[in-house]
Parts: sequence; structure tokens; C-alpha cells
Amino acid sequence: MEEPADPWSALLPGQELVPAYLTSRFAAQYRVIVEVLLTEQDTSLTGLSYDEVVAGIRAHLAGLVPVEAADRLLAPEVLHLDARLERLVQWRVVTRWQEPARSGEDFLRRRDRYQLTPRAAGLHVFWSSVDDTEEAAGDLTLAPRAIHERLIAFAESIRRAVYTDAATEFQQVGAMHHAMATAARGWQRTLAHALSGGPDPAKQNLLWQTLRSYIGMWGEQVDVHTPRIAELVVDLDPLMTPEVWRACVRAALDTEVDDEVVASQARRWQHTWEALGSWFGGTDSQARRLRRQLRDLVAPWARNMNLLLDTGGAVTRRAELMALAVAVERAPDDESAWRIWDTAVGAFSARHLLLTSESADEGDLSWTTAQPAPVTARFREQGARAAVGRRTKIPDYSTGRNAARRARLAAQAAQAGAQAALRQRSGTNLADWGEITDAELNLLLEFVGVVRRTRSETAVTGDGRWRITLRRPPHAHDTTTLHADSGSMATLNWHFRMEPA
Repeated sequence: MEEPADPWSALLPGQELVPAYLTSRFAAQYRVIVEVLLTEQDTSLTGLSYDEVVAGIRAHLAGLVPVEAADRLLAPEVLHLDARLERLVQWRVVTRWQEPARSGEDFLRRRDRYQLTPRAAGLHVFWSSVDDTEEAAGDLTLAPRAIHERLIAFAESIRRAVYTDAATEFQQVGAMHHAMATAARGWQRTLAHALSGGPDPAKQNLLWQTLRSYIGMWGEQVDVHTPRIAELVVDLDPLMTPEVWRACVRAALDTEVDDEVVASQARRWQHTWEALGSWFGGTDSQARRLRRQLRDLVAPWARNMNLLLDTGGAVTRRAELMALAVAVERAPDDESAWRIWDTAVGAFSARHLLLTSESADEGDLSWTTAQPAPVTARFREQGARAAVGRRTKIPDYSTGRNAARRARLAAQAAQAGAQAALRQRSGTNLADWGEITDAELNLLLEFVGVVRRTRSETAVTGDGRWRITLRRPPHAHDTTTLHADSGSMATLNWHFRMEPA
């Protein structure tokens, strides 16, 4: 309270106390109480009394823990229900009121009743359904096809001015589009988390499950139906004027509803129509963007799996060791290099610390009687493996990549030289060429194939750079043989011409 007020809170929404029960030290107790109150709202709207809250908590625990454990958890020294309910009231999670006293006995009993606030109920429903995204999206297997069929019926109703049928069809389209968008956002959030940081088996499993979920639910339907839906939206968009939207809304609502309500609902339907166009229309629509994101997911998923398999499930620290080696190499002198090394590995000189104990009997504790030091689960799993055998490492393909790069550059240089040599031989017969190189022979074979495929004497190469002309000799028996290091080619004595296209 002594800290100055945040100037942001005067202009924007600030602190919210309702989610505090999820982060409290007693969050498990608070969540059970909220769950009991939320479950009661499905059958009753009058709230629960204190005794009914206790009975509901016991019934909730009966299906989760044994009876002995439930009795221990409900003991007064473990569950301080009064304090928990009071704190939930202060956090605006629960509303508390008292029943009116109608008899003398009512003054002797506890008359408090408890009910969840709307915001707390909505928050707990959302938090409980976070892990149910895939199950909820499982009902959208034929959503793109269904949207396309409903849009066809909607367009027909609009053209015939049957606005009651049009409103019914559009409500179904809006519901399916909202469900698809919700599932897509859930998948994108999962992908964003799984692709962040270093790879591990849990993230790889998330990526694989998301990819399988997308393929199993929608598959190729997004590719098949997206152009059709976009075409329907574009063709029907000129007819969807504000008057038509209001007519659809009036057909779906009561005839005596206010004009403001009709206008507000019409704007919401128009916004849904625009969102539908952005989801399926254009080359950068949301449906195609999600399709590309999941397509691009295959390469990093396979690369990470290869990385994890090569390292036995544990990512190596090769990059950090390389950085340490560079720092040691750039040290100005040996003393600085050793200081860098000692700091990195923690190899400092031993020092004796004299700590005075409170009692003289505490100074003679032997290691045989001392308490054992805790051993972490990570060391139990990986310590034995790290102490024996050779350290796993990522395979080094740099030598192969460098050799492939040099071979590719050499092939490109040989092809450029062959093009220059054949360009100089343009306008001559093949019999006048003499000895040629292997690159020139291969390029000539490619040019001959290009010309012969067109069934004419002139053709343009596939890259559009050269126009090749092979004119037949006057005599059909006029042949020649071209010799190269890799072999010879017997062919007609063509008149060869090579010009820029």
C-alpha cells in the first residue's frame, strides 16, 4: 500500500483478483471448492450452504482418493474451510449472503450461502477446458465441406429472398466457422510452444499429435473446398447489403424486437461474413496459412527427431564449448586463458572456511553418520550413462557439404566454358569441330534433344537463353564422329548455329 499507484491503471484495466485462487499455496483446496460450486450450477441456481459445501467436497474427493485419505484431507487441522471461503469472497470468486431466519432455530444455525460469480465461473470453465481442445475439434471432421454446402443453400435463399431459411443456414455457417477458428488457434498456440527453444521428446510429441490431428480432421478438405467457398463469398458479396442483413436478422428474431438490437446483430453477422472471407479468400487466407504452417512443420520435426536420436535424447553443449574455445584462444596471455577456463568449469582453488557452530557437540559430526545428500532424478537417469562409454555427438557433415559445394561450382564453371566454346563454333558444321571436351559433348547432346523434341530445325532452350538451329546436310549419308574423353558420338553432319534467344 505504501508503493505509489501505477499511472497505467488510471487508463487501462489493472489488477484482477479472481485468478488468484489458481496461484495460491492452497490452490488445490480452492479449486475443489470452486469445482463443487460450479457443478451445482448445472442443477440448481440457489447456491450452497456451508454444510452442503462440506458434503460436496467429500463427494468430490470420494471418486479421486481413498476414504482414509479423504478423511485426512477433510480434517479441521488440514482444511480450514472457513478461511478458504472467506478468502474466495475477498477475491470476488464467491458471493456470500445469508438466508432469512424464519424460526428461532434459524438463529442458532449457520445461514450463509455461497455462489460463484459469473466471471469466476467463466474462468474456471475455460481453465478446465484448456486440455480439451483436441476433443472439441474432433467434431469438425467435415467442417469445410459442411460450410460449402450451407453456403450454397444460403446463397439460394438470398437470391429467392427467403430470409428465414437464409438466417438458419447462416447461423450454422457461423457456428462451424467459429469452431474451426477456435481449433486453428489452439493448434497454432501448440505449434508456437513446441517450436520454441531446444527440442525435447515432449515437444516432438506435441508437434506429431498436432500434425496428426490436422490431417485426421480436415486433411485435404481445406485445399479442396477453400477455392469454392471463396468463389461463393465473392459472388454473393454484392447482394449482402445492410438491408439484406437486417432482413435476415428480423427473420431469425422476434418481429417486435427493437431496431437497435436488429442493427447490432446485423453488424455481428456482417463481421462474421467478413471473417469468413478472410478465412477462405485470397492467397494468404487463414486456412491456407494454417495449411502452410503445418506443411513447413515436417522439416523441423524430422530434423529435431534426427538430433534427438543422435544425442540419445539429450541436447549436446557443442555450441557452448566452441564459444569457450574461441574465448580461450583469444585470451591475451596464458594467465587470462586459465582464468577463463577455471571460471567456465568452476575449477577454483580450495579454500578453508571457518564456520563457528552454536554448540561444541556439532563440530565432531562424521561423514558416516551425516545425513545423505539428495540425488536428483536427472542424475539418476543420465548420470550412469554419462560416466561410461563415448559421449554422443551430432554427426559432422561439413566435409561432405564442402565437397558437394566444390563439385557444384566446378560443374557450373565447366558448363559455362562449354557454352562459350559452342558459341564460338556457331555457324559451322560438326565435321569441322575436331576434338571436344566432355562438357561440350554433354551440352551438345542436350541441345540436340531440345531441337529434336520440337520436330523442327530451331528451338529455344529450357532456360530461355539460347536459340539452337540444326540444319540437315545436303546428302543424307553425310555423317561425322565427335570424339571426347568419355566417348564418341556418330551423328549427321549438322550445320550448328547458337544464338541468344
